[in-house]
Amino acid sequence: MPNSIVVVREVWDTRDLVGSVVDGGRIKESMLTTRFEPEDLNALEMALRIKDKHGGTVRAVSLGEPRQVDVLRECLYRGVDGVVRVADPLFEGLDTMAAAYVLSEAIRRMGDFDLILCGVDVVEGENSMLAGHIAGFLKLPLVTYVDDFESVSDEGIVCKRAVEMGYEYVEVKFPAVLSVGVALLKDDPRAPRSARAALKLKHKRTPIPTWSASDLGIGSLEELRTASIEGYEPVPERVIETKEVDPEDESVLKAMLDEILSAVKG
Repeated sequence: MPNSIVVVREVWDTRDLVGSVVDGGRIKESMLTTRFEPEDLNALEMALRIKDKHGGTVRAVSLGEPRQVDVLRECLYRGVDGVVRVADPLFEGLDTMAAAYVLSEAIRRMGDFDLILCGVDVVEGENSMLAGHIAGFLKLPLVTYVDDFESVSDEGIVCKRAVEMGYEYVEVKFPAVLSVGVALLKDDPRAPRSARAALKLKHKRTPIPTWSASDLGIGSLEELRTASIEGYEPVPERVIETKEVDPEDESVLKAMLDEILSAVKG
């Protein structure tokens, strides 16, 4: 009966943006909303499926106070057994390595785990290194790009891992870290379940414990602050010219094709 801890994050929702969200190299936060990081939702679903089939517990941990979406409460609405928030002024503006260190210390304190799961990508940092750093700080094996699990035993888990042009099956002993990619199809085994109405009523006001830097014995993170974002620059919007042509006029179609090929050749 493996016990799992899932790292969950609230990220900016960058879908369907209209207009520039960057001003003077800074993001105009008033123009954005947030959402539950989709790949973390997939990781949560995988942990809950392991629990459904093999027992054990699922807990979730998140770094930072909620901005608009409380992802930990959303975890409770989906059936996790416990949640922990890690928040402190010292933890603001951390890069991926420093954030991973803080989360690894929180996971140590939570204890009693066989698996740690998180999403592959981090929208705000555009890298896939969080799981790797957590595994490094905790000195645990890591399996990346996990699509599904094939079997679970008392000693470990066999993961189905996406590789170029197919899949490979990787057996790893407990405890271990898994990074889970995004589910693009509704029938994907990682596609997240919906929040349950009964659990919403039950956990609407459930207190969520918050651990500070002092709770984790963290006094300084300066040595781990390896990178910082100096600013943002938007990609210029592409202007695409459109033309209306007679689809029956071969000469016009040929001229349009020649124009396209000429532009491609530069």
